[in-house]
Amino acid sequence: MTAGGDFIPNDPNLEAEPSYPVVFGIALTPTILGILLAVGGIALAAYLFLSLVQPALEKYNDLRQKVQDKEAQVQQAAVIAKQIADANANLEAAKKQRTEVLNLFSNESTLNTLLLDLNRQVETRNAGVAKLEQDRLAACPAWVRNNVEELRKGGVEVARRAALKDFTPDAKASGVITDSAYGSLVNNKLKRQVATVNLEGNVNQTQAIFRNIERLQPFLVFKDVKIVVGDGTQAATSVNRLFEVRGNTVQFLTNCQPEPKLTTTFRLEALSPLTPQETVKVAPAPAK
Repeated sequence: MTAGGDFIPNDPNLEAEPSYPVVFGIALTPTILGILLAVGGIALAAYLFLSLVQPALEKYNDLRQKVQDKEAQVQQAAVIAKQIADANANLEAAKKQRTEVLNLFSNESTLNTLLLDLNRQVETRNAGVAKLEQDRLAACPAWVRNNVEELRKGGVEVARRAALKDFTPDAKASGVITDSAYGSLVNNKLKRQVATVNLEGNVNQTQAIFRNIERLQPFLVFKDVKIVVGDGTQAATSVNRLFEVRGNTVQFLTNCQPEPKLTTTFRLEALSPLTPQETVKVAPAPAK
């Protein structure tokens, strides 16, 4: 048999296995190399993740948390700023309300003119009394018209005139309020000027005087009001009537009778806030 070409039967090099590098007794075959490369790739990826990606993620998360914290602080600052603005607005409203309330109370100028104001209110009620008296006297007998002054001295007035009979300040009861008479919150914040007032007039005059006193600027309080007719005795009330003797009879003068007199006494308290100097005096001493 002859062989042709390059094929040589029974060539020892043809049947021999290829040789691979050996490391630590392990032949580095393609399969082994593939496995080693895969493991190396995984290890490299893990290394890159731990050394580069994970620190970057941690830094990103840290920065994101800081941003969220700053945003929360900004929102909280806005809420606090609004609360401060609301508090300031409420404070200004309270100051305005306090000023308006204090303006209702008396002050030094109104207290100094209180007596004059009261007397003016009383005298105002006498406007037109002279004309009214003249009209009423026209229906009276001549002896009544001729003795008007004498009758008036005896308390008989066909047209009653109002009069402020007495205004007596009470220095002992006046001063800083400390007795909770107007509530404990008022103590050491307000003061009062107290006076006893006595006035005379008819029913309509007395009502009008009280209404006009309430309209005065000072904050006034009426206490212990007492109203009596005439001098407060039955005898005095019956005396102030006019009769006329006609023959053997006593005739009651129906159209010529004096107006009944009302005598009114009351305690008047004018309230006013303390001055800064007075406030300092009544302020409690600081604790040691």
